[in-house]
Amino acid sequence: MSCKLDTHLIIVIGIIISAGGFGGLLNYLHNFDTHGETPENNATKTKYVLLGIGAAFLVPAFLKMISSNLLSSTDNNDLLIFAGFCLVASIFSKRFINTIGEKILEAAKQAEKNSKENKQQLKTTQLELSSTKERIEDVKLAIDIKNSEEVNFKKLDENPKAILIDLADSYIEKTSIPDYSKRIKLKAEIGRRMGEIIVRNNLVKEDLLENNKSEGMLMALSYSIILRPGNEGLSILNKISKLTSQLYTKYSILVAYDTLARSNFISKDQIINVYSIVKDFSNRADEGLMLKINESINILSIINPDIKNSNGAN
Repeated sequence: MSCKLDTHLIIVIGIIISAGGFGGLLNYLHNFDTHGETPENNATKTKYVLLGIGAAFLVPAFLKMISSNLLSSTDNNDLLIFAGFCLVASIFSKRFINTIGEKILEAAKQAEKNSKENKQQLKTTQLELSSTKERIEDVKLAIDIKNSEEVNFKKLDENPKAILIDLADSYIEKTSIPDYSKRIKLKAEIGRRMGEIIVRNNLVKEDLLENNKSEGMLMALSYSIILRPGNEGLSILNKISKLTSQLYTKYSILVAYDTLARSNFISKDQIINVYSIVKDFSNRADEGLMLKINESINILSIINPDIKNSNGAN
């Protein structure tokens, strides 16, 4: 089997060199691809023979690009057809080499583009999956808090405000890790923990924001509204939305807006202002945040369909 394959390869290479050299000679003699601009001497003849052979060696790449199995065939007729391809390529060697070169470079660029798009799509899918898991954890915790309130749940933290402030102040430092998935998961876990402290201990959100405007506190307040939506939630979100700088905090604020909207804590008249805030989040937003922005706009448009016209105008 190995001997047969080697024999076939030798035949193919022989065809390439023979047809390529002959085609290059024809090109030189009849000016098929020379435009009559070069002097007729041995050096020029050698140049076009070598160009012809080089072009013929690109024929297998051309056949691969058009998904042809001609090269692997051992049928004599197919070998003659292959020799014809090599002859044509060598006769028009300059144009053939330029064309194939451009096609190969174009294919390489397209492959690189597809690779980047696939990586971005994978990253977006991972973010959506991670976000879905975090939302499930939020719902579970919200249900647990509600059940705890119904049985007069006792506060677990002896000094909840101090614990909250410590978590908020160290939030940036604790979540500054290189791995994207782990970083998002850690932010959600800390945010959920801080929100739980606020809700379980009935801490006054306005006072917390007045005394601490760190990114961690903004995250804590958004999570507290996700866990227990209420009338004061919209005012808090409108304030912290103007203070935040991190994309994931904006993401959490959008989730909080969605929670308020679904719980009927945002009126039709208030939607326009919320819509403006949500649209502002699109500045420097990554793909994951843009997906969430569009989702939030769809939710808001259910309450006030007029924003669809505003969205289209923008």
